[in-house]
Amino acid sequence: MAIEYKSNQFQGGYTGERDGYTGPGVPDIARRIFPTQPDTNNYLSSNYFQLEITRLPTLTYFCQSASIPSLTLTPVEQPTAFGLRPKFIGGQYSFEDLVVNFIVDEKMRNWYEVYNWMKSIGNMDKYSDAYDRTQTGDFFSDITLTITNSAYKPQYYVRFRDAFPIGLSSLDFNSTSTENEPIIASCTFSYTSYDITEI
Repeated sequence: MAIEYKSNQFQGGYTGERDGYTGPGVPDIARRIFPTQPDTNNYLSSNYFQLEITRLPTLTYFCQSASIPSLTLTPVEQPTAFGLRPKFIGGQYSFEDLVVNFIVDEKMRNWYEVYNWMKSIGNMDKYSDAYDRTQTGDFFSDITLTITNSAYKPQYYVRFRDAFPIGLSSLDFNSTSTENEPIIASCTFSYTSYDITEI
């Protein structure tokens, strides 16, 4: 079925009467009647962030790096008798795990915080380690990643819902090291989803 357009619609390409298109189905990205400049020329730096995990206060203090995990939407494929399969929206969302790197303090409190959390939500060696062997709110914790601007003022909140640790890296000691380098550990969190809120 052909799509009919009115005679004066999109006539002569972009006229400025309708914002957003130069013609049928052609997004108007570069051509606008009143070009605008971005609000700021400052770039986003990798150290413009602050991580907050209420359940892990010592790890929060020694946090070195974190990231906004990737998001994937799996398309739904329709089987056909031909070599190409049409794809449609309607698949499942998949969030990458959250990985946090931190300096281990001298008393290993931040590393031990994660260790105790992981041990308490499963049956490591006895049933008493878990809370009645059921999923409870004590298993989870929300995580907030604050993204700041160049003046280190918050501009976005990234909230991870129902997060819990699923991986804790090893602590590697080395007697041949000539310098007192801090040990960097990493913790991997799984979660339900994350939301980004502009402040």
